[in-house]
Amino acid sequence: MIQNAARLSLNKGQVLLQNNDGDYTFPLEDIAAILLESPQVSLTSSLLAKCQDGGVPLITCDDTHIPNGVLLPFLPHSRQSKIARMQIAWSEPFKKRLWQRVVQTKISNQAKCLKTCKGAEIATRIFALSKLVESGDVGNVEAQAAREYWTRLFGDDFRRDGYGSINAALNYGYAVLRAFVARSQVAYGLLPTFGIHHDNELNAFNLTDDMMEVFRPLADRRIFIMQKEGQFSEDGNLSKENRAHLAALANELCVIDGDKHNVMNAADKMAAGLVTAIEGKSAALIPLPEFIVGNDVGE
Repeated sequence: MIQNAARLSLNKGQVLLQNNDGDYTFPLEDIAAILLESPQVSLTSSLLAKCQDGGVPLITCDDTHIPNGVLLPFLPHSRQSKIARMQIAWSEPFKKRLWQRVVQTKISNQAKCLKTCKGAEIATRIFALSKLVESGDVGNVEAQAAREYWTRLFGDDFRRDGYGSINAALNYGYAVLRAFVARSQVAYGLLPTFGIHHDNELNAFNLTDDMMEVFRPLADRRIFIMQKEGQFSEDGNLSKENRAHLAALANELCVIDGDKHNVMNAADKMAAGLVTAIEGKSAALIPLPEFIVGNDVGE
């Protein structure tokens, strides 16, 4: 995460960072992503190319420090054309069943987030809603759960479309998760443009926005803890420390098939599983990450 003026280049296969404090080198294989917050960062084309070879996404930010773009490898998968043809041809029933699984998992993870942050009793209603999701979520249970989830987690006065530090932190955290999910999809030959539910012609990451839904509660929990610890300022802006804390969301743990994985590994497994599901024409074949219910952090 580069928050100050710096120059990034490639030196003997490693990333060389030069700033006012000196020169630093980092093995490229140890870097999950490079997040560029400062507008005073220069990069060499050789480093950009090497990052793409190594599958390291570069994330850019806007004037408010919110991630607004990601540079991803171009056609890195040996079966890119085959997977793309299968993806474009997937059936409506398949997409509806897959969206059902995504929404069920998202709501279940929201319930587990509530259980960890606020206690089991408050989470009961959300757990119940997760079992009501039908194929394609025709009853829009996702929206019903969201209305109750946000007020239970952040209070009756909270509005997801409002202003303030919590919403700013949520937007930042989700943008970080989005970048990692997009990276994994491209790495496994998927086209992020073609989604299973999101279908915006102006959005190049419809599939990414579909599949990242299951990860959102991981950001929600981290932001709940940050608020509880008084880390946010009253002016509604995120500090450098806030943003650095949220950039580390890639290290959050979740469970897939009984094993713990960080977000980056889980996104890879989910992307690989989606390819398998497309090939097998079965939504049941994709592994989806589950929220880990740890020690309560609620009041």
